[in-house]
Amino acid sequence: MAGFPIHRIRLKTRFVNAGRLLRRAVACGLLMLAFPTYPAFSQSPATGPFMQRDQFPVRMLFLGLRPETGDLLPRRSIQWAVQFDYANSYASTLPVGDTLIADDYYRAAPPDEYRLFVDTESLRLSVDLDWRIASRLQVGVTLPFLKHGGGFLDGVVEGFHGAFNLSNGGREWAPQNDYGVFVVRDRRFWIRSVESADFRPGDLVVRMKTPLNRGGGRVVMAIAGALKLPTGSLETLTGSGGWDYQAAFFATWRPDRPKRDMIFHANLAHSRLGRPTNGEGFPLRSITTLVLAFEYRTTGRLAALLQTQVNIGPFPSSRLGPLNRTAIEATAGVRYALSESLSLDAGLTENLSQYQNTPDVGLHVGIVWRTP
Repeated sequence: MAGFPIHRIRLKTRFVNAGRLLRRAVACGLLMLAFPTYPAFSQSPATGPFMQRDQFPVRMLFLGLRPETGDLLPRRSIQWAVQFDYANSYASTLPVGDTLIADDYYRAAPPDEYRLFVDTESLRLSVDLDWRIASRLQVGVTLPFLKHGGGFLDGVVEGFHGAFNLSNGGREWAPQNDYGVFVVRDRRFWIRSVESADFRPGDLVVRMKTPLNRGGGRVVMAIAGALKLPTGSLETLTGSGGWDYQAAFFATWRPDRPKRDMIFHANLAHSRLGRPTNGEGFPLRSITTLVLAFEYRTTGRLAALLQTQVNIGPFPSSRLGPLNRTAIEATAGVRYALSESLSLDAGLTENLSQYQNTPDVGLHVGIVWRTP
C-alpha cells in the first residue's frame, strides 16, 4: 500500500453544546428522585426496558435491536419517543503502532485481518413512532440523528480508571478528547474518519410487531421484523449504506405478586446485514443480540431498571479482534411517570466486556409519550 500520512485533527470545539445538554440531562435524572410520591395511577404507566441500542460507533452503522416489552400498545394507541444517548469510546487492535501514520499502524496486520482504531464520543438522538393499527399488528419507525467527535469525557474516564487501578486500554497513548475512526483489512481502508462531521440524520428503520399470545397474563410474548434503509452515509458514520433485516422475539414476565412490582424482560434478535458502501473485500456476518432487563416499580410513578445487552460482532473471526468478539454492556437507571401517558427515563451505561468493543461510559435519557 502506498504510504500516506494521516494527520489526526485535535478538535478545538469540544462538543460544548453537547456538554451543556449532558449536564442538564443528569440534573433532570437526579431531580426525578426528589419528586414527591403521588397516588398510583388508574392505569399503569408504560413499562419495558430502556429503548437503547448498543452505542459502539462501528456497530451503530448497522441495524441494532431496540429493546422492547413483550406487550403491544393498547388498541389504536400511538406512542412517540425521543431517545438521547451519549457515549465515550476508545478501542484499538493490538499491537498498536504509530496511530499518527496510517502505514505504521496497519502495515503489521496479517493478511485478511482487520485493524481497528476508535477514539470518539458519539451523540445519538432518535425519534421513534409506534402505532397499533390492528388487534394483532403494530407498526413503527425510527429516525436517528448522529454526531461523532472528540468530546470532553476522556479526562473523566481516565480519572475513574486511575482511582480504581483499572487499565486505560491504550488511552494514554492518544491525546485527550481527540478524534479518529479507522477500520482496515488487507491494508485497505473501509473507514478512515479523521474529522468529525455535523449533526446528520442516520439510517431510517421501519418495523412491524405482532403478539404470540393474549395479553393480560403473567407472560406476554411477541415477534417483530425490522428493515434498515440506507438513508445515512458511511462517510459521516451515520449509516452503513446497506439494507439490513432483523427478526426479533420479545417476552415479558410479571410474577404473581400482590403488588405486581417486579417485571422481567427478555429480547432476542438476529440481524442480517446488507453489503455496506465500499464493502468489497470486507466480509460481514449476521449480528445476534440478547437483552435481559429487570424492572422494579417502587411507587405508582417511579421504577428502577437494570438491563444487560450482549452483541455478537459484525465481522468474521479474527485473531486480532475486537470487531469479531461478543460485546457486553449494562445500563442502570430510573423511569419516572410524569402522567399516565408521559414518562421520563435516565440511565448510565458501563461496559462489561474487556475486548474494547463497547463504550467505556454512556448516558441515556428518554421521553415517552403515549396517546390515547
